[in-house]
Amino acid sequence: MVTIDFNMDNIQKCLCPGCPVQAKSECVQDKLNKLKSQSGGTPGKDDVPGVYCSTGKATCEGLDPSQMCQCGKCEVWKEYKLGEGEPGGYYCAKGEAR
Repeated sequence: MVTIDFNMDNIQKCLCPGCPVQAKSECVQDKLNKLKSQSGGTPGKDDVPGVYCSTGKATCEGLDPSQMCQCGKCEVWKEYKLGEGEPGGYYCAKGEAR
């Protein structure tokens, strides 16, 4: 089983905040705005609209899984070889990497 660390390094590499799947979610946009105003420390898992390969399904609604997932372009996905595990993407809807 693959374990993806939830840390600032992976948060910064994560492409989820710009993913078309969650681009129209008001909840995601609110979380992004709060993160921009936060100073210091690692935010809580529920405060970050991303790193779903580590944290599991998104807590926000308004995601659109009919849009193209961009996990395959993500440095976290590449570093942890997530294409070899399950699910292969759409962690926001399918849960964390296994």
